[in-house]
Amino acid sequence: MKLRAFTFLLITLLLSISVRASNDFFTDISNAYLPGEVKELLAGELTIPVIELEAHTPLPLGTAVLLTEPFPSSLTLAQGNTLAQLLSEKGWNVVLSPFNLPTKDVIDADTQGDSSVANSSTDSLATSSPEQQAANKIHPRSNQLTQYLDFDATSTQLALQLNALNNYLQGRQGYRMVIAQGMLAATYLAVTKDQETLHPDTLIAISPFWPDTTVNDLIIDNIAQAEYPLLDLSLEGFNDWTQDTLDRRRISAQNALKIHYRQIIIPTHVLAISANQNQKPPHIQLVASSTIGWTRYLGW
Repeated sequence: MKLRAFTFLLITLLLSISVRASNDFFTDISNAYLPGEVKELLAGELTIPVIELEAHTPLPLGTAVLLTEPFPSSLTLAQGNTLAQLLSEKGWNVVLSPFNLPTKDVIDADTQGDSSVANSSTDSLATSSPEQQAANKIHPRSNQLTQYLDFDATSTQLALQLNALNNYLQGRQGYRMVIAQGMLAATYLAVTKDQETLHPDTLIAISPFWPDTTVNDLIIDNIAQAEYPLLDLSLEGFNDWTQDTLDRRRISAQNALKIHYRQIIIPTHVLAISANQNQKPPHIQLVASSTIGWTRYLGW
């Protein structure tokens, strides 16, 4: 419970910051690279940057799409860069596709309309019945993240971005592998369930979760019913949301007779002592090695 409370506070803080900074997200990413290193795609009304790394082998296996996000609950751009380098060394062309999680703009609305809300609340309380007042009352231990996160809006925006990526990568030879973590992995599972054209050749889902019980439980069925090979990586001690579904994800996939499914727990307390400043994070190296092992199991 302590881990879940910490996760709640951390995500709430980051989301509150992102409400004001979301418009600059893609611009900042583009400015972080040299001219020519970033390509732009249109996804709905948004312009999204795409960063590519070429395979270090003469015959690439295919394209690995890494969906990154600024929150530590997902694969960050820095972690994505590290993972991309490791995969490119093993023969994958890699596309980094940053995604900005849509949030409900509740902060500005609260600050701009405090007085009017207070007055209207007083009037409504005076006229509403005791039953209505009880229904509207927020429990002190309720999950306040739902006022910031919008699963439907996230699914819609991710679908637009995935379709833009599909059009961009159309005609690319080889296999198509997608890697996503956290809330982005949970959303990806839901989106591809309804859109067969977005199915990859395999998905690497790292600690998928959504901080809402109803949506979080959907991950179990979405994994079991996925029509593509799926590697279910779980970062040890990541958070209570993904831990709650860990065993149920595996059992549900087994009961559904899902042939190409594997669950691996990645330890995050691995000790790495090195004087090399370019030392890669140990858990990212484990994610990369698990991914390569999975693709070789698939015969690629």
